[in-house]
Amino acid sequence: MEIIEKKEMDRNIVILLYIIFVGFLSIALFLYGFFPLMYYDNTIATQDNIPEFIENTRVKIDTLYQPIAKRLIIMVIDALRWDFITGSIGKIAMPVTSSLISNSSASLLQTKVQLPTVTMPRIKAITTGMIPSFIDVVLNFGSKPVTGDNVLLQAKRTGYKSVFYGDDTWITLFPSIFDRYDGTTSFFVTDFTEVDNNVTRHIHKELYNNNNWSIMILHYLGLDHIGHVHGPFSPLIKTKLKEMDSVIAEIQIKVQEWNQNNDSTLFIVCGDHGMKDSGGHGGSTISETTVPFIAIGGKSHKNHIEGPIEISQIDIASTLSVILGVPIPYSNIGTIFLDSLYDLPISKKLFILYYNSNQIFNHFKKLANYESEYAYHKYLEAIKLHNAWLNIKDHPDGMTDDIVLCYKTALKGMKEVLMYSIIKYDFQIITISIIFLCHIICILLGKMSSKSAPLKNVAFFIILNVLSWLFVSYVWKDENTVLLDTKNLLATVITLCIMIVLIINSYLLANIRGFHIFRSKKTDKGVEKWLLSFGSLIHAISLAGTSFVEEEHQTWYFYWVTALVSLLYNFITKFLRSHYQQNLHAQISIKLLLLLIGHRTLRKLNSTGDKYAHLPDIAGFLIKQESKMGMTIVLIIGLVLLMWIDLIHGSRKRKDLSFLLNSIACMCIYLRHMHNNMVIKIPFYPQTRGIFEVQIYWFLLIMNFVNYIYDLIHIRKCNASSFLRISLYFILQMWIMIAAMLHQPHSVILLPFQIIVSSVIYEINKNGTTQDIQVLYVLAGNVFYFYQGNSNSLATIDVAAGYIGVQSYMPFINGSLLLINTYAAPVLAYFLLIYHAILQHPYNTPEIITRFSKTCITWRLLPIAIYTIIISIQRHHLFVWSVFSPKLLYEAVHSVVICLAVFVMLILATVQEIINNYER
Repeated sequence: MEIIEKKEMDRNIVILLYIIFVGFLSIALFLYGFFPLMYYDNTIATQDNIPEFIENTRVKIDTLYQPIAKRLIIMVIDALRWDFITGSIGKIAMPVTSSLISNSSASLLQTKVQLPTVTMPRIKAITTGMIPSFIDVVLNFGSKPVTGDNVLLQAKRTGYKSVFYGDDTWITLFPSIFDRYDGTTSFFVTDFTEVDNNVTRHIHKELYNNNNWSIMILHYLGLDHIGHVHGPFSPLIKTKLKEMDSVIAEIQIKVQEWNQNNDSTLFIVCGDHGMKDSGGHGGSTISETTVPFIAIGGKSHKNHIEGPIEISQIDIASTLSVILGVPIPYSNIGTIFLDSLYDLPISKKLFILYYNSNQIFNHFKKLANYESEYAYHKYLEAIKLHNAWLNIKDHPDGMTDDIVLCYKTALKGMKEVLMYSIIKYDFQIITISIIFLCHIICILLGKMSSKSAPLKNVAFFIILNVLSWLFVSYVWKDENTVLLDTKNLLATVITLCIMIVLIINSYLLANIRGFHIFRSKKTDKGVEKWLLSFGSLIHAISLAGTSFVEEEHQTWYFYWVTALVSLLYNFITKFLRSHYQQNLHAQISIKLLLLLIGHRTLRKLNSTGDKYAHLPDIAGFLIKQESKMGMTIVLIIGLVLLMWIDLIHGSRKRKDLSFLLNSIACMCIYLRHMHNNMVIKIPFYPQTRGIFEVQIYWFLLIMNFVNYIYDLIHIRKCNASSFLRISLYFILQMWIMIAAMLHQPHSVILLPFQIIVSSVIYEINKNGTTQDIQVLYVLAGNVFYFYQGNSNSLATIDVAAGYIGVQSYMPFINGSLLLINTYAAPVLAYFLLIYHAILQHPYNTPEIITRFSKTCITWRLLPIAIYTIIISIQRHHLFVWSVFSPKLLYEAVHSVVICLAVFVMLILATVQEIINNYER
């Protein structure tokens, strides 16, 4: 190993810290430019926006545009899948609802949901008639009030009183709309009952006592929470659907009474999004994007035998506006589907179609070349026919079908064009972020000169970067939206940061004196060299294909098996050809063979991806076992292995104390899963909510921290060079303990297996097989990430992990736990890499940390740099929102998490250097 001078090492640490900062800035800028808000503006529609008809035709708007219903009840059942109503479970668990549909007392429509399939953007779609930004999937955890036009605002301006009970996301989005409300947090996913009981307790009072309202919204969360924790096939789903059916029955009786007394009321039951077979949501599968829309109380119900009527979720806002007789929200691009709910007089039906068409056409005509669109010509034809029909005294019925068809064709065409045209990217920001990412990749791969570059070289790079930015901006000039407005304080700060980073990057680029492509000169010949040199590049380029994104785990499985087979071949060859260290070669060969067998087993632990995610897996088999014996055995094996590993590698002085604390910790983990009915219950153990056991677990973590401080004080007096090793072991121990608590019971076993795999890699490296063995740690981290069941679909995120032991919604804590659970394997791989490197090279540890961290950052930032280019080119791809955009979020978060881990290690390395200098 080459010895790096102290000044050069300190400079490398500073450069890595700077690269982390620029990486954060670049990722944030790209997300800011690629995921802008999609609303046109904040214009509020008024009665003046309800148009009078063209030419000299007199239309009595006051007569044609009157409320159809005096009361409106909307019951949103979170994560209500289509088959929960139409499937076998719906017919059994929801007999009242099924009966209403079968005897035509209710209309059943099939609603298509746009992405992302999470609650907050879906509420926006229902109330505004507009497709929210994809970035709302992130903002879902911190909603801000809706500033644009929406049906609830129009109702309030018209004089309607609204009440709300349920998911407090509604209260956050519409803080001044409701006259009475009681919200419950939607993020405490381990609550299946209280969150819904808090809604139901208000219903009787509002139906029979405080009936001075016109709009009542109920948003039930229990079904979604059960899905997140136990999946859609849990017996608890049936119980919850029965509960929802009883609520529907209670409301339906009162709605029927009101309608019989000419107090016209419409009762709507719908889902905001669906639920994946794994229990999550956020993706684009049919079960997530198809939800029921049930209307009870309308005048005419047409449940088609040949198939359900399909509507879009953004159609609901315009339809509710017409039902209430209020102006359609200005931003709406949805189309009305009143035909499926009411029998309307033909004159009113045609006027409503005209109003809806006119309102959408106001947005449509802002598009370039709109006059060449087929929808535009159908719109003009509909207007012409409608005008002719109005001017004919007898209003011939033969023309009405043609007018309706023309209007609906025009509406459908304009909506489809607008849905794909309203997205505006900020290519100035996107270009800057891509350039910066390319800069830091070159800096990471480059070998820095010890002498500072001349100013003329720095100036050359500054001019080159500015020209590159201007050239790309010119190429994309037709799509640019200028967000770098210096009148805005935030934009001014961003602009200054960009200028400073541009100058520093130019200086660093000017100091590069050659490139080393991921490998040192001592790299042995073999597959590791090629994986290290080209594996990351090939993987990043492959993400241009949707199939490679959806089935990314296959790529990493292929790399992993290839590396293991290559190593196995090398050691078997050495065993056969050489008598030197034959026993060692035989042992390693057997271990590699066991790793291959283990891979074949663990990849079936949790089915992932898109194409084969539905196939049976080990986790599904264990969960379905009524005896819970299999799950219990797997969990106990995982916990025992973790205790055994800690006893081997932990402090020899306090093994008894360590064994006691580990035993209590393992018991807490078991009790946590026992509360969720995932493992065999311990006889005579009292019934608890599982909170107390987790709190004891967190207390053990605090004790572990106190123990770490004690070790530091003790070591400080004796041997300061051990500071890094002790600190890193503490971080490893804490990371593993937290991950073990958050993981599903069948996934806990992945933690000791990953440690064992890393130990085999360390043993191979220790025997001098290769100088660049760190690639195997990175591969192992990615492979175990997919073993856990993760994918590039937002639906596979285990949201329940963010609420383990937490009794309220705390965004920072919930988000941190969620990230630890999701990215446990990649971060653990990095920590194990550094830990084993320090064990192998106990001297000059800061240099070791810097060198290995540089490789890991390069492996992480190179794919996202290439992927930002890919997704910018593929921005008009059919699957840009269903496949490419979720992957972008995953890549961004993954990069941030790894860079944070590297940042922690660089700080520790810096502290180690300070201690060493002090001792000298």
